[in-house]
Amino acid sequence: MLEHGGLLCVGAKWLGKKKVHLFSEWKHGRKGMVEAIHAMLSECDAVITYNGDKFDLPKLHGEFLLQGLAPPPPLTSIDLYKSVRKLGFFMNRLGFIGPFLGLSNKLEHEGINLWKKVEAGDRDAQRRMADYCKQDVKLTEDLYSKILPYIKNHPYLGDTDPHHCGSCGSEKLQKRGFRRTRCFTIQRIQCTDCGSWQSGARKKVN
Repeated sequence: MLEHGGLLCVGAKWLGKKKVHLFSEWKHGRKGMVEAIHAMLSECDAVITYNGDKFDLPKLHGEFLLQGLAPPPPLTSIDLYKSVRKLGFFMNRLGFIGPFLGLSNKLEHEGINLWKKVEAGDRDAQRRMADYCKQDVKLTEDLYSKILPYIKNHPYLGDTDPHHCGSCGSEKLQKRGFRRTRCFTIQRIQCTDCGSWQSGARKKVN
């Protein structure tokens, strides 16, 4: 049986805030690191990741179980990888998509040797690993802002007032024509801040 690898570090930030939180095994210990990210997930309405549904979130939930923590409250996952795959680009890796869309890039590193050095207690390697993780968090947020109007399954994050954008919460909405089905005429509404579309009043076709 192979040894369970676990986590070395995990980064996260609140959308729109400057600070990137970095929790690591070398600074906080395994339990402290896992408890810290569990606390952040327990406060948020939705979590934004890149391929997180397949890797990050299952990995975290496994760590929560190992540390004796209850699952965090149910929340909506916004996995940007799934949205990028629907845009028809010939490559979907975050390291390609960032620069391709005019955003920043992932930081370069020496590969598995960096992980080995971090595990061996190399302080410089730990610093570079922290920088690498933080840059991924920043890039993920920038990518989210870039492709926001193209995220089809975005949860409704607006106020209960219908005059707010469901994706970004802005009040800058404009009515722009109608969408027609066999039974209804539906008002099209676009947010002039983020570009997302939503549906307005529905009128039944006689």
